[in-house]
Amino acid sequence: MTDKDNLEALKRCYGRWHETKGASTEEWLDLMDDQVDFRSLAMAQNPEVRFTAPRTNKEEVRGYLQELLDGWSMEYYTIDDYVVDGDRICAIGSTAWINKSTGARAESPKLDYVRFKDGKIVAFHEFYDTAALIAAACGK
Repeated sequence: MTDKDNLEALKRCYGRWHETKGASTEEWLDLMDDQVDFRSLAMAQNPEVRFTAPRTNKEEVRGYLQELLDGWSMEYYTIDDYVVDGDRICAIGSTAWINKSTGARAESPKLDYVRFKDGKIVAFHEFYDTAALIAAACGK
């Protein structure tokens, strides 16, 4: 895949993620390499957000996505801009989720760093407002 192909595939995944409110997990997993460096900024630093622990392979990412969707309902996930540098892409946008246990809402700016190798995602690092996530998970 070319850099343009990587970008188009990523745009499709983000579009479907937003449209399906998170029901498109298989599309993300299909785009990932078996070995992937997946990091979420909260890094499981609070017991209420254990699902944000680092993951190192596709099956672990599947677990992350399942835990995310088991505990949270997506309101929206919007990407406003992409910055591309070869096989690296930054997706810049915003997102909002409702915690299913507490009913609290977490809204945040969002930045994802994605690196491709041979047409597959080998690194995915997500950055967001961790204080908002933890507060919503704790019902604040």
